[in-house]
Formats: sequence, C-alpha cells, structure tokens
Amino acid sequence: MNCVYCERPATYQAQVGLQRLRLCPTCANAWARRELHTPLTAWFHYLKPPVRPHAQCPFCGCTPTSARETGLYGCPLCYVFLEGAQ
Repeated sequence: MNCVYCERPATYQAQVGLQRLRLCPTCANAWARRELHTPLTAWFHYLKPPVRPHAQCPFCGCTPTSARETGLYGCPLCYVFLEGAQ
C-alpha cells in the first residue's frame, strides 16, 4: 500500500472516523503532530512500559538471590517477573 499523501510505501495506519489512513513514516509524524500535538514516536513509549524487575515472583515468592544461589527458578513465571533483576 502507498501513503495517501505522498505515494511512498505506507508503514503506519491511522484510524480517522470510519476510514483508515495509510501513511509513510514522514507523513505519519506530520499527521500525529497536527492531530495529537506530539510526534507519533512519543506515543510508542506509552504503549509498552519499560521492564521493571520485581523483588520477588508474586506467584511463588522466589527472589533473584535464591535463583542465583540455587540456579533454579521457583516457577515458569519467574522468568517473566525476575527478568533483569540480577
């Protein structure tokens, strides 16, 4: 698909009413600044928050210290919750 404004390859879609606008990165940023008053890339930071390591797994109570000492996690969800807490 091509951008509706400049005919370059479209990589973004914007919902406007019942229509979808297909936009290239340049036109998507211009559209976002005009409609949302902020660049489109700034909105991506709100979609996925940064990874925050937990002090312990909320399901089994395993801590990063105990995982390092034993070499084993307490449950499969420890891999998600204790990621980066080393």
